[in-house]
Amino acid sequence: MKKMTLTARTQNLLDHLKSLMTVNEDEIVQRGIAQATTERIIDLRRRAGQFSETYESVANLEALANAGVSADDHTLYTDLLEWRAIQHELESLAHFLETV
Repeated sequence: MKKMTLTARTQNLLDHLKSLMTVNEDEIVQRGIAQATTERIIDLRRRAGQFSETYESVANLEALANAGVSADDHTLYTDLLEWRAIQHELESLAHFLETV
């Protein structure tokens, strides 16, 4: 396995933290990964909630997008693509967290 390369500042912070707590580098990195993943999930859920408030469901948004909109307005299609991408990323991140 390839060793992680840290900046001097990060290594100093890590060394200082290890002197304050009884944790090893691996635990700190794993906690950081889990925290960053959780924060991303929260952000994605917040954005999905905004779409839900506006359109109620992906199915409703799909129906609106397929109902025929102005050729100049791509908002519905863009929102639909973003909402689908959010759903996919949420599923991937949830699965990832299960393995951490």
